Amino acid sequence: MRHTSKVEVWLAAAILYVMGVLAAGGNFWIGGPVLLILVLMALPQEYVTAPEALRVRSGLTRWAIPYTAITFVGESSIGPLKRVAVRVGRDSELLLAPDDPGKFFADVAAHAPHLLRRGGHLIAL
Repeated sequence: MRHTSKVEVWLAAAILYVMGVLAAGGNFWIGGPVLLILVLMALPQEYVTAPEALRVRSGLTRWAIPYTAITFVGESSIGPLKRVAVRVGRDSELLLAPDDPGKFFADVAAHAPHLLRRGGHLIAL
């Protein structure tokens, strides 16, 4: 199943701000690279719960995370925004922002039988 990411309002505001600075005569060699990085960050993200792996597409990068490598799925405690933390192994973690976290959570739970439900989290044995 395909899940899209939430729209980041702060990112759109930052892009508009940099474009305004450049239009007002700002230094292109400083504002141009900043604008490029912001636009690359704003490219749509999507998450696909394929039968064999969780596929994450973010801008120009793509990850395929086998369900057997996932050790934790749950709400992230980092920052004020609602994010879903997906831990891979012991040390790696991805923060995702699906538009419907509950549906995303249920899809991952259906594909990863080794993860057990503990409150609002999925935890590996």
